[in-house]
Formats: sequence, C-alpha cells, structure tokens
Amino acid sequence: MSGAAIEVTVDDREVADLLERIQKNLGDLTPAMKIIGAIGRTSVIRNFEKSGRPKKWKKHSKTTEKRRGKGAKILMDQGLGAGLAGSINYKAGKDRVDIGTPKVYGAVHQFGAKKGSFGTVEATVRAHLRNITRAFGKPIPKKQIKVGAHKRKMKLPWGDIPARPFLMVQDEDWTEIRAALTDYLLGGA
Repeated sequence: MSGAAIEVTVDDREVADLLERIQKNLGDLTPAMKIIGAIGRTSVIRNFEKSGRPKKWKKHSKTTEKRRGKGAKILMDQGLGAGLAGSINYKAGKDRVDIGTPKVYGAVHQFGAKKGSFGTVEATVRAHLRNITRAFGKPIPKKQIKVGAHKRKMKLPWGDIPARPFLMVQDEDWTEIRAALTDYLLGGA
C-alpha cells in the first residue's frame, strides 16, 4: 500500500486484552483483523461524509469553491466511487490490519502542505485570450488581450493545503470494535 496509511496503537486496555486473549487462543488473528479493518474503514468513510470528525476540516479555499461549487463536499468531489474517499481499503494479516489509501496524494491531505514545499515545475502555457477587467487596481471596460505561448515556473503545491486528517478511527468506533472482538472471542463471529 503506497500513499497514506495509519498505524493504530491500541491504548484502550480492554481492546488490547481482548486481542491478547484471541491471539493466545487462536494464534492467527486474521479473522479478527478483518473485523477491525471493516469497522476502521467505515469509520474513515464517516470522516469524509461528515467533512471531518471529531473536528470539522477547514473549508475549501475561494479558488477551490469557485471550481467545485459552493458547499461541495470536502475531499469527496467524486464521492465514494473514485478519488480519495473511494480508495480507502484495509488489508488484514495474522497480527495486524492496515487501513489506508493507495493514492499518493493521500498523505498531503492527511498532513497538509505549504505552498512550494514540493519545489517548482516548468509548465507550458498555450497561446490564449485573457479577459481584462482591471488595470492598476482600478476597474476598466472589459477587453481581451492575446497572450502568446510561453513557459513559466510554478510552485507545487501552488497554494497551502490544510491538513484534513481523514485516517482516524473515532472513539465511538472503539466501542464497536470491542463488541465485535468480544463476539469473535466468544465464538459469535
């Protein structure tokens, strides 16, 4: 799994004790890890649906809002069918579960990035017409000017990207994980 992933450290003693009992009894925890993975993935998807939990994510910039529309869901422009939200998956092993995304840009959204922190690139700009409505900070009658083809350097990212931590299992989901593990340990799963 490339992109962004989350490593969960279990500091809930009850969950840790249940995992230890299951491991002693079974050795291979893959079935239990699949349960945790499914619950954890659902928790992450809820983070997208709620635009951040427990704390709401920073709203779109004016530029992004203009492009996507006012009130567009943050990090869900393609819903769950594609894009970052739709790529969340888990992989269960005998003693661990990894929840993450194969999208390489996932880490940028999880942790944020400052303008230009990835360096610069040279972009080719095609010849085009530019609409001019202001000159020297003052409004003017609208006119168009020709802009010739040229190359220019651009910073990456071109603006600050705020951290929007989506790879988080919420406190209320640990209750569900505990119940599922108890059921599994007692033979209910």
